[in-house]
Amino acid sequence: MNEQLDFQAVRDGLKSIFARRDISAISFSLNGKALSLYLGKAVLAGGLFLIAWVLFTYLPVTYQDWTVAFRPAALRWDNPYYEGWRIFNPPWLFPILYPIALLPPAAGGGLLILISIIVVAVYVGSPSKMFFVICSASMVGLITLGQLDALLLLGLMMPKGLGIPVLMLKPQGVFLAILPRLNRWSILVTVLILGISVLIWGFWWENILANQPNAGVNISLFPYTVLPGLILAFYGLKRKSDAFLCVASLCLAPYFMIHSMIPAVVAIIKETDNWRWWTATVLGTWLYFLMMKGF
Repeated sequence: MNEQLDFQAVRDGLKSIFARRDISAISFSLNGKALSLYLGKAVLAGGLFLIAWVLFTYLPVTYQDWTVAFRPAALRWDNPYYEGWRIFNPPWLFPILYPIALLPPAAGGGLLILISIIVVAVYVGSPSKMFFVICSASMVGLITLGQLDALLLLGLMMPKGLGIPVLMLKPQGVFLAILPRLNRWSILVTVLILGISVLIWGFWWENILANQPNAGVNISLFPYTVLPGLILAFYGLKRKSDAFLCVASLCLAPYFMIHSMIPAVVAIIKETDNWRWWTATVLGTWLYFLMMKGF
């Protein structure tokens, strides 16, 4: 009787083992299908990325600012304020751009713009909103010149205000958006980066102050926009609205160009859910640009 019971126990144990193996096999099969799906999506995304990169590389534009200013400065990131280059950005920008700068000028400019468009798409989170951003004069100017302003959205997206060093890269259109992001950690990170930058590049801001931006391309209406800028800043801080704060920054900035409006345009479109607002924002960028060109 005991031998029979032992045999039965062994048989039941084997059944249990095989049952678990069957479950594992099913689980492995399902995981394999999920893995194949993810790999397929990754390959598709990579293919679309490469196609878009090629298209942006061969756009009939010069990427002038990238080619003439940012790329040479990135290639000499240890001394970006080389005499003859008009550079107005903090030096920690250029080691970040260095890998892109190693590419040929057109390919690097195309990759920079493609990355900028991906950042905008992630920020607005909607294909329809992205379409309106692409149609704005600000985005057209950014693409044509090979500018960096869309990357400032990374600073707006980073948690706990840790993106302040990113916002400092081109502050004229976003500097008021720094205020609600000030806290113990954001200040600590910013001071740490500033300290490291002084150790590497010395008192780099002296080089920026020594250069004067080209007044011929300035489209700021400062000081006539100070009053609306202060009103917008008040409501922006009260509502913690990046749209209000970015527009207020432009109103209070003595100097900015059409692509400097990108953070404001994108933030307005992100924070509103009415296509009429989107249309008005896009048309506003074109009307403002044409008006200032007429001046």
